[in-house]
Amino acid sequence: MSAFLQQLLGFFRRNPFVIICSVVSILLWVANYFIWQRHQALVASHQTLQRNGEDMLQSLTNHSRITAELATVKEALGYIEANMIHEGDLPENMGYFYQLEAASRIRLQALNQLSSMPPPPDQAFKTVPFTLRTAGTYRQVLRFLRELETGPRLYKVQSYSLAQGAPSAAGPVATPTGRGAAATIIDTAAPASVTHAITIEVLAHP
Repeated sequence: MSAFLQQLLGFFRRNPFVIICSVVSILLWVANYFIWQRHQALVASHQTLQRNGEDMLQSLTNHSRITAELATVKEALGYIEANMIHEGDLPENMGYFYQLEAASRIRLQALNQLSSMPPPPDQAFKTVPFTLRTAGTYRQVLRFLRELETGPRLYKVQSYSLAQGAPSAAGPVATPTGRGAAATIIDTAAPASVTHAITIEVLAHP
């Protein structure tokens, strides 16, 4: 046996209490390390369960709001689906604008449905272009635009122009009101005419 081992054994014999305390300390440190690791794992698991519980509670709290929002989305989708046009149904498509013409009392000078472009593969709808040219007074044009804006058709304006027509040739007319009285001047000129041209793209079934 080497001298180093003899000295080590002699040290153990002379200090058994120190040796036992050292071994116990090492064992306790190892046990404490494993207990700390277990505690960290339990803390992480507890935090995960707490977050899941909070998310579930939040979902239950917002259930009525989410249900109402989902119903609103479904209603909007139903409205869009119901008001899409079919490109091949020309009488229905043209008739819609003639109804606006009658409601606003404007004169529809030109109405054309143009060919649509194929929609992208990921798009569930397409748009059909229409060109319109109308003539009427400012009030009639505004009413036509209001009818178009508030109507059920879903569209996007592509181009728009507005031009004033030629003024009426009629002029003021003097009408007598009685003997010795001044004549009353009545302007018989018609309201200014406005020409309105617009190109729109209407949402349609693919």
